[in-house]
Amino acid sequence: MAHEAETTDTGTPEPTGVVPVPGPGAPFHERLNYLFDRVRPPGGKEFSNAHVAREISSYSNEVSITGAYIGQLRRGEKTPTIKLPPLFARFFGVKPRFFFEDEERQNVTEQFELLRKLTQAGVKQIALRAIGLSSKGRGEVMKKLDAVREEEGLPPASDEDLL
Repeated sequence: MAHEAETTDTGTPEPTGVVPVPGPGAPFHERLNYLFDRVRPPGGKEFSNAHVAREISSYSNEVSITGAYIGQLRRGEKTPTIKLPPLFARFFGVKPRFFFEDEERQNVTEQFELLRKLTQAGVKQIALRAIGLSSKGRGEVMKKLDAVREEEGLPPASDEDLL
C-alpha cells in the first residue's frame, strides 16, 4: 500500500495525504496507517512494513515481528500485543497514547496537519531559518514579513490564519 510522495516546489518530499486523519475512536490500524503516511524517510517514500519490522524488532529482545505481520495490523486483520504500540510510537516519534487516547491523537494530527499546511504554503524554509533566533530577532523577522505582506497588498496575518 506504499504511496508515491509528491514534492513541493522546493523539492521537499511530502506525504500523499491519501490516508485520512483518524477520527475520534479510530481503531489501531487507522492510526498506524496515518503515521506510515505522514512520517517519511528522506526521499519521501513510505517506510516499508519490512523496514519498520526490522527497526521495531531491534528495540527489544522480547519482540520479533515481520513485515507480513505489520501488513495484517495495517489492514485491521490482527490486533497488536500490548508490547507493540510503544515500539511503533518510538519508531514514529509519537507518544504511545496516540494509539489509544483521542486527546493525544488530536494533538498529533493537528501538528502533522499544521506541518502539511506550512509545507504546502512554501513557508517551511522560512520557519527553519528562524530556529535559534532570539525573541528580538524573531520579532524583527515578523516585522519584515508584515511589511512585505503590506507591500504586496495582502491583509495583516494572524496566528489563527494557519489553524
